[in-house]
Amino acid sequence: MSEVRLAHWSLEEFLAWEERQPAKYELVDGQPRLMTGVSPGHSLIVTNIAVALRGRLRGSPCRPHGPELRVIAGTGNVRYPDVGVDCGPFERESHNASLSVAVFEVLSRTTAWTDLHHKLRDYDATPSIRHYVIVAQDEPRVEVWTRGATGSLGLAATLTTLDAHMTLDPPGVTLAVAELYDGLGFAEPSA
Repeated sequence: MSEVRLAHWSLEEFLAWEERQPAKYELVDGQPRLMTGVSPGHSLIVTNIAVALRGRLRGSPCRPHGPELRVIAGTGNVRYPDVGVDCGPFERESHNASLSVAVFEVLSRTTAWTDLHHKLRDYDATPSIRHYVIVAQDEPRVEVWTRGATGSLGLAATLTTLDAHMTLDPPGVTLAVAELYDGLGFAEPSA
């Protein structure tokens, strides 16, 4: 098993090292961080998002991707978002998204702080990312962060009902909150 050094790693050092690892790591502030497994609910939400995006992006220059494709953030950190939308050139052999315009992260108890703070900082520092969508997995709750006139990501909407919708432009798609949570057993309360 490879040992992780404690010194500050450059992006080039990390990428060369990561290619030889059996597990997936992110580079965070110069240090490799092992990615952990996910729950069945997390996995289903990720699948729902990717499937919904694929149907809507067909025929456009944009493509959804899963957590296997890296996003190199403007901070120099390397992230693997749960779902992303890449609108740059398709590079068949690359492990990097070429031009991410939207990223989705599904919250868990162990990753919520990172998703709401550190990843928000990383995605905010990446000008091509126009939307950062944070999806809770234990209740219908979706936060949509959108890059505004100031050039920074700001909270544009918090959606807490299954009949709510979000529009992400770019890439020019509208998603229903119900689609994200399909199969998780959430139901709208009776009126």
